[in-house]
Amino acid sequence: MSDTGFSQIINHPQYFIPTGDTQFLAQNVLFKVHRYFFEREPSSFREIFSDSVANTKPYILDVKSEDFAHFLWVFYDEDFEYENQPLEKWLVILKLATRWGFGKVRKLVVRQLEKLDLQPIDKIKIYSDFKIDAQLLIPSYSTLAKSPTLPPLSEAAKLDIETILKLTMVRERALQKAAEDGCRSPTSASAGDDDVKRFICQIFDLTDMTSASTTEPPETAANGGSVGGINDTTVTLQNPGRRRKNANANGTSNANGQHANGRGPPS
Repeated sequence: MSDTGFSQIINHPQYFIPTGDTQFLAQNVLFKVHRYFFEREPSSFREIFSDSVANTKPYILDVKSEDFAHFLWVFYDEDFEYENQPLEKWLVILKLATRWGFGKVRKLVVRQLEKLDLQPIDKIKIYSDFKIDAQLLIPSYSTLAKSPTLPPLSEAAKLDIETILKLTMVRERALQKAAEDGCRSPTSASAGDDDVKRFICQIFDLTDMTSASTTEPPETAANGGSVGGINDTTVTLQNPGRRRKNANANGTSNANGQHANGRGPPS
């Protein structure tokens, strides 16, 4: 920190790219990257860029520099080495992709989350917060419904009361079905997998959902929705040379396109 009390601006060691044509400032870290990744989307990024064609000053982001670096990694990882990345990293990317309307990045994150060995309650919490296709949660719901014991209070507290009540209803229906089928000491685990899945679809109102879809981003603060269970999801993107009222980086769009080297994240 300088004598004036302000942190000195430093270039990001990896994402201050000489060939970049747009600069972003996150905290005190300066990024220089390719505008293409941002203006190809019909989002507020494109709107703000079009309003400041000749701007040479950095756009200010209200995100942590480390989080923004994680987000950029999706575009600049030339080998697309998405496997074996920690959950925390994917959640950061998911949060920003959801806020900024990068639908294809969201889809990529969900594919990777599906490969992780998430505990059922943790998976339900994450997918519910980010409005990810609820049908992908059927195996997690089934595991909890057929468990011989209830989860500890510390774990159950992660779920909302509606989800807890619906899981209780599934367990009761499964127990009743096992008894009707002649099980002498019925438990919810005694019911068949198909029966439990049917109860889940009925009680969680998934009956009409025939396939899981993760391509559409959920509502964002831009259209009155909430993201990640948080109502205040505004991420400011400012052009310091020309401030625009209510400008932010929310929006809904898809992250199609190519990498700067001619490649892009998988669809």
